[in-house]
Amino acid sequence: MKLSKILVAKTQIDTAIELFLSDKDFVSALTLAGAAEEILGSILKRGNSNYILHDLHQWYQQAKNDPIKFGPFSKLANFTRNTLKHANESTEDEVEVFRWEAVQMLMRAMTNWHKLGQTPDDVMLKFNAWIKANEGAYENIE
Repeated sequence: MKLSKILVAKTQIDTAIELFLSDKDFVSALTLAGAAEEILGSILKRGNSNYILHDLHQWYQQAKNDPIKFGPFSKLANFTRNTLKHANESTEDEVEVFRWEAVQMLMRAMTNWHKLGQTPDDVMLKFNAWIKANEGAYENIE
């Protein structure tokens, strides 16, 4: 079976949102959203378009007046997502994860979705409504 990577990412985003909003599994939500964000970002990058991580890197450099290179910035921005995927060293056997990190990764994935010119579906609109209803309070959730 052949699958479009864009549709794979859409499924990952939708499933991540459903898991997050139902309070069933924010760790899997973060992981799925991270996978979708990476797929969509790679597609944007191949098309010479800016993707959310690129935009965040530029913003960070300007806002913090920090000339950090993209590689180290990306490593920091993706630390939790990558730590959830790997256990190559014993220092990775435990990880601290917060619900707000799933929110951020979902927002990054959905931004890449939008940057590809894709229309948000009902599940994505439901998440947008949740963001609006919580007006930034998600930053304080553990």
